[in-house]
Amino acid sequence: MLSNLFNNVSVCNEMFALKDTNLSDVLSKKINSEELDDNEIDKSLSIPYENNKGKKVVIKAFSFQPNLNGYGIIVNERKEELKKGLEKIKSLNEVKFVINKKDKTLINYLNEFGQVIKVPTITDLYEDKIISKAYGNSKDVIVYDILDIIRLGQSLLGKSVEGFVTVYGSAVKGNKVLIINKSNTYKEIFETLNGKEEELIKVINGGSLNGTPIYDLNSIVSIESKGLLFLSEKDLPSKENFSCINCAKCLRVCPEGLNPIKLMNLYKRNEKEEFIKFGGEKCIDCGLCSFICPSNLEIAQTIKTAKSFN
Repeated sequence: MLSNLFNNVSVCNEMFALKDTNLSDVLSKKINSEELDDNEIDKSLSIPYENNKGKKVVIKAFSFQPNLNGYGIIVNERKEELKKGLEKIKSLNEVKFVINKKDKTLINYLNEFGQVIKVPTITDLYEDKIISKAYGNSKDVIVYDILDIIRLGQSLLGKSVEGFVTVYGSAVKGNKVLIINKSNTYKEIFETLNGKEEELIKVINGGSLNGTPIYDLNSIVSIESKGLLFLSEKDLPSKENFSCINCAKCLRVCPEGLNPIKLMNLYKRNEKEEFIKFGGEKCIDCGLCSFICPSNLEIAQTIKTAKSFN
């Protein structure tokens, strides 16, 4: 069913438009609530928040990944849980929100809960920059994702803790934000969304720029997952690879100012010391070099492999 999963994750950004403006709970209808064990109401979620008492908090409600864009829908439909989670956090910490500066919806939802700061999406790649935007050079600052606060609120309200994943791809009827629980598998989600097995060639967990390929559809989707891609041929770039044309696009797009194509070639020549010398260890695995490469070279994937071996 699944073809080679090691080629680029790159897909067309045009597909990342949510058609459903509400959370989809089609999976929950298949679950008998009496069969849920006590772990579904996760009381342990409050432990890390207690340990961070007194620290300043930044709550992030955006992602650099273009397909992880369901925050507005989730926040709007889980305001009760968000409010409850924030009550807990605010009793322990000072709180500010950070959102994508182009988001015109979330600022209206979050203004009632506290100060909202707008930042470029690339800020998501650097936690220190997120902190700086919110609190300057302040120390003892911690960053939470707003979905963690919602799940904390669910736990405090005695509700089952939910996962929220944006689902895209031509192999399923996606373009929606799906509610999942701690036992849902990729196969179950695929079949629930009328997946076309004969068209499915790639499954990605996470962002389209640097997500993780999934090999076993029977494995359980982590409740921490934020996005899934069930891709067919029409979603992917050409499988054909070409030689580097020295366009320098990967250099210009790299947020760390590295030379990605050089790093890839150094690894292929087994020049480990040179790889480190030219900053290979500084790569933050954003995936932009592979995404923008007109020759469809697996630059980011190669550098990531090189880092693990080094």
